[in-house]
Amino acid sequence: MRKERALDAGTPLERQSKSQGQVVWEQFRKHKAAMIGGGILIAMYLSAMFAGFLAPYDLNEYRRFPVTAFQPPVKIHWFHPETGRLTRPFIYEYSAERDPVTRQRVYIENRDGERYPIRFFVHRPDATYKVLGLFSSDLHLFGVDEPARLFLWGTNNLGKDVFSRVLYGGQVSLTIGILAVWVSLLLGLLLGGLAGFYGGRVDDFIMRLVEVFAAIPGLFLLIVLASLLRDPRNPVAQAFGLQMTSAQLFLMVVIVLGFVGWGGLARVIRGLILSIREFEYAQAAKALGASESRILWRHLLPATASYVIVQLTLDIPGFILAETGLSFIGLGPSEVDTASWGLLLRDATARGISIQFVPWLLIPGIPIFLAVLSWNLVGDGLRDAFDPKKRR
Repeated sequence: MRKERALDAGTPLERQSKSQGQVVWEQFRKHKAAMIGGGILIAMYLSAMFAGFLAPYDLNEYRRFPVTAFQPPVKIHWFHPETGRLTRPFIYEYSAERDPVTRQRVYIENRDGERYPIRFFVHRPDATYKVLGLFSSDLHLFGVDEPARLFLWGTNNLGKDVFSRVLYGGQVSLTIGILAVWVSLLLGLLLGGLAGFYGGRVDDFIMRLVEVFAAIPGLFLLIVLASLLRDPRNPVAQAFGLQMTSAQLFLMVVIVLGFVGWGGLARVIRGLILSIREFEYAQAAKALGASESRILWRHLLPATASYVIVQLTLDIPGFILAETGLSFIGLGPSEVDTASWGLLLRDATARGISIQFVPWLLIPGIPIFLAVLSWNLVGDGLRDAFDPKKRR
């Protein structure tokens, strides 16, 4: 009898015994593009988390290599030059010369010199880093002996290793989107839920507040904040003690962006709550004497979870692109003590640089593209997984 009713309802019997999370996961796994995007994101966040271990050099390693500006990616050799047999990967040392025609600095591989094998799990006491911000370590995944330099993706105009800086840049660019989205989420859920549940004057006040924040130009606000707080000699910064590092300032700026951008989510949550509060289970909870706060937080807001989750995955790439654009125009962190993907892309447009001679400076655009694409694929997969019409 139970099976017949399940069939009549159009839902398989084995699915009725599963939780919503299990059903959503089964549907999400069927979305191959979303699974690929999720795998790429996991790999990118893990690489950013353990950037110090994966990167052969630290952010300011160029101070030890003053003559390596615009060095192209090194060539890794896998075969012995004399026997031709497969051997341990190695590189040669490079020397800088001037092209007699273009006057550009060129790097020549010294194949007659010593071979430098690539070593794994090397200790470098002069290049320590923090593991998850808890303890220090000097262990690196790979490296080579001095004086050879392992620049997998070349160097920028200051001789900094692009590969290492891309890994460190992910710590800023990938986490910024999540932080800003959480600020927007908390404000949007709270104020949108209150507006939809109570209505009346509360609704009018919150919606007018949304309109006020929507009228604030985000770029203008960022420029003002950067000009007031970036320079410690500014009287405003001195009065309030706001002598921040570039990384702290940029985090604050992006959090402000999330604070300004919560209005769109609040409007949608308000509309959903206006509809959901008339459902039978919400009315039943009210009739049983449940408090208003319990009805709102335990019954109504959880019903918007499917929309909120999808919206978050679609908003994060927007903040990643915002970080890229802000760093590109100079409102991001300073390259002295941190890095971001937008800041690395700005190196490709530095004065006096012809990108045809240094195309590797465009490599930081690849992780930006992959991160934005992967988040959108994951959001698309979650949207399909939460859609009840596609679960049958």
